[in-house]
Amino acid sequence: MAAKSYSAERFDVRLDIQEDGTVIVTETVEFHFEGDPFTFAFREISANETDGVTFLDASMDGMPMPIGTQAGQVEVVAGDPLKVTWHFPATSDASRVFTVRYRVDGVIRKGDADMLIWRVIPEDHDYSIATSSIILTYPQKATLLEDPRLSRDFETGSTNTGILLTVSGLGEDEDLILTASFAPDSLTTSVPQWQTQKELTDATTARALPVGFIAGIAALILGGFGLFSYVRANGRDLNISDVIPTPNPPSDLAPALVGMLTKQANGFMGTIFDLAGRSVLEIREEKGSWGTTNYMLTQKESAVSLSLHERGLLSALFKADETQVNMNEVATRLGMKSKLFDEPLEQELIHRKWLDPERKLTHKKLVASSLITMFLSLALFVGALLLGLGFIGDVNMAMLFAGMAGVSAAMFVLSIALFIYSASYSVLTPSGEEQAVRWKSFQEYIKQVSKGKEPAIRADFFEKYLAYAAVFGLGAQWAKYFQKMGDIPLPIWFHAMAGNDANFGAMVAVMSTSDTAGVSAAGGGGGASGGGSSGAG
Repeated sequence: MAAKSYSAERFDVRLDIQEDGTVIVTETVEFHFEGDPFTFAFREISANETDGVTFLDASMDGMPMPIGTQAGQVEVVAGDPLKVTWHFPATSDASRVFTVRYRVDGVIRKGDADMLIWRVIPEDHDYSIATSSIILTYPQKATLLEDPRLSRDFETGSTNTGILLTVSGLGEDEDLILTASFAPDSLTTSVPQWQTQKELTDATTARALPVGFIAGIAALILGGFGLFSYVRANGRDLNISDVIPTPNPPSDLAPALVGMLTKQANGFMGTIFDLAGRSVLEIREEKGSWGTTNYMLTQKESAVSLSLHERGLLSALFKADETQVNMNEVATRLGMKSKLFDEPLEQELIHRKWLDPERKLTHKKLVASSLITMFLSLALFVGALLLGLGFIGDVNMAMLFAGMAGVSAAMFVLSIALFIYSASYSVLTPSGEEQAVRWKSFQEYIKQVSKGKEPAIRADFFEKYLAYAAVFGLGAQWAKYFQKMGDIPLPIWFHAMAGNDANFGAMVAVMSTSDTAGVSAAGGGGGASGGGSSGAG
């Protein structure tokens, strides 16, 4: 990019207002090219707030150019925007002058005055402009109400044919807007089609918006009352104590059950460390490729009695012909066969009368209802907008579709409220809620210890509560706390690399992997006519 640059020595514009109110625009740009060769220049002319832009002719260095795509020809693509591309032989370290002339229809705005508002310098140009001269001419019959003005400081003068306005020092993407006001009907008596359409759209919108607003508010009030009534009818008065840090676990409940009671995503990691402590699994630190470190989870021969969810976890993690898996793959493998682990857990909670199957079914229905309502509201809103645009001239139809849009907006808000309620809707029984609070109190204690806000505890507590710390997503913090204490032995099921047995940092690293695996498993320039762009390359 540094080897190829260009700027405009001048960007001159002449606007000749015709007797019929159309405007002939002539643009002349003098580019100075430096560095690597340039082979084209372009101008895209926006038809915004006009009844159309029509190409007339183009030239380069004062020589008219025929239509075509070869060097020495000008390529023209009609439409909005009108695209004009000058093609020329490779040019470097030189200047070229490009001129384009086009007609603009329906550009004179009608109102208290006949007004021309034209963006003489486009808003999109990646080059600076040293000077710009704008010449405005108009029919003798027209009466100018005030001196034309530009959107930035300028100097004014006159020529033999019209009014001259000049500016200098325009930066990249700095546009320039000309405004000229004439006596009503002195330029033209016809209203531009785009202005008529805009006024019709504005009038229809002004009538339809209040209808949409009222419909939306009414739907929101009625829907909100219905949701409030449902929540109130399905509420439970539970006499449950507050969560207060408790130094001892309430029971010897399996870590995975603790995770499900407290809505934690790391229950399976707690199960892994619990099984390791019972000599069913072990973790080995190994050197990986490119200097990386891997933590390999290995299944050992064991006669230990396992629960259904523990057997399900092992079946999900280890294929039939393997006994080892990288810890980085644990969350992915479990995600593919999560039912093997989750369903036995749910059944055990139901057996303990801590999980209510009916409330679980209701929870699923609430989530499904919120999502369906959200998608329906979005579809209805988009449909109402598209249909409303098609009937922009029919006030009654516009008001109907505005009402639909208002109702759909209210539905969307209610779907979010319903989703929040479904997320907080507990599937636990009252006794399950009581158990959950007890374990959350122990969780708070683990958190406070990890932050160093509780008195120092015994060194053997590290391994004793490690599985629960993993369940709560606090494995790395828990390990770092004991690392600072020093002289904490590694669990016998964790094998650091040779000569590295005392490196507790390896344990911190594997616990960080544990926390991350748990997260992975959870899923964790308006108002002016014209404009466009200009440039070269």
